[in-house]
Amino acid sequence: MAANYSSLTAKQKKVYMVIESYIKTNGIPPTVREIGELVGEKTPGAVQGILNRLEQKGVIKRQLGAARSIQLVSPDDEMYSKPVFVPKIKRISKRNLNDLTNIYNIELYHPFSPEVLAENGDYIVCECPADGLTESGFGDNDIILVNRTAELDAGDIVLAFYETISLLRRYYPEKDGTITLKADSKVIDKENFTTDEITIIGRVEGRYTRF
Repeated sequence: MAANYSSLTAKQKKVYMVIESYIKTNGIPPTVREIGELVGEKTPGAVQGILNRLEQKGVIKRQLGAARSIQLVSPDDEMYSKPVFVPKIKRISKRNLNDLTNIYNIELYHPFSPEVLAENGDYIVCECPADGLTESGFGDNDIILVNRTAELDAGDIVLAFYETISLLRRYYPEKDGTITLKADSKVIDKENFTTDEITIIGRVEGRYTRF
């Protein structure tokens, strides 16, 4: 049976970790009574029920009728989500706009849980532009996560590039094919752009604030 760690309940995970800690400390598996004492469960039948479910889920093995026979099925990396490493870029300029993730423009890679990233997304991390959506909570100490392949909807927050500056704006497509980008506070007076004037780098899907 394949181990299914992701399906464990909080109590099952607690029992699993108690067994793991006991084996590492003592070199032998704990008894049902000892597990009960360690997790604060006074009823042996309740502990047995949890052990049965752990065995059904394939994360432990036991030998019928033998004391101290619990064996952990090695989780390897299955207990933990393997991070996805997203490049943090140094700068956005006209020169590198079409090649933001070239090796010379990558500062480092940030680990992210795959659960917060779209499966087919193309992500970058960068410093938040100083202007744009400060009243919405975005500050120049923030790092933003940008999905460059996301399909945009009206009202999405986007990272855009205009002439020589990066902008953080709310995106609104217009019927005439132009794009309106709205800000809380404006460094530039212009709000409506043709597609030739503005480059939408991607949709902002995360904000991380340094304190």
